[in-house]
Amino acid sequence: MKKKYAVIGLGDLGGSIAISLQSTGAEVLAIDMDESIINDLKDAVGTAIRADSTDEKALTMIGIDSSVDACIVAIGPDNFENTILTSVILLEKGVKKVVARASSKLQESILLKLGVHQVLIPDVQIARQIVSLITSQDVLDTIFLGEDYNIVYLKTPRSFIGKSLQELDLRIRYNVNLITIKRREKTLRPGNTELKEEIYGVPTASTILEENDIMIVFGKDKDIKKIVE
Repeated sequence: MKKKYAVIGLGDLGGSIAISLQSTGAEVLAIDMDESIINDLKDAVGTAIRADSTDEKALTMIGIDSSVDACIVAIGPDNFENTILTSVILLEKGVKKVVARASSKLQESILLKLGVHQVLIPDVQIARQIVSLITSQDVLDTIFLGEDYNIVYLKTPRSFIGKSLQELDLRIRYNVNLITIKRREKTLRPGNTELKEEIYGVPTASTILEENDIMIVFGKDKDIKKIVE
């Protein structure tokens, strides 16, 4: 059975989320007050509807109820009152997961107290990601999970190359878990050498790290930093 998602507020953030969710094969309902935005997005998502998300009857008419697996409230930061009203309506309708956008810690606190399941602060998350990327050449990407827990894509440190995971003992020495490895293998072509990336799978204690491996690790930011320092 397809997952059913709704995205309310189709600016740069909401529009990108709606399109990305659609690419997963889910049923996506995109909602905004601006008719021109709806027209621009209608061919990229399952259903795009012009509606006022602070109008409970309007949301009922377009099918926002307990059958919705998750709703992302991505209304712009200048309309926080609408974010609050919309979130309350969604919670009252029994939407399984309500994710709302905030622009400050105070707004985050307000939304969490209302019962919103998860809050996004895009500016803060982007800033943290940029800092993570520019302060370490070994960090290739970061996914922030909250409570200081991250999933980080790392170049394999030189001191790790040629060693097995049993030897490295990442969980004990660094308090991080290796989720998997992206193995970059050189492919020789006439006049050209390319690096082809493949997911290694589930690493075992005997897995040996190679020079071009990308480690995908999970843990707290302070612990992951010990690997790259």
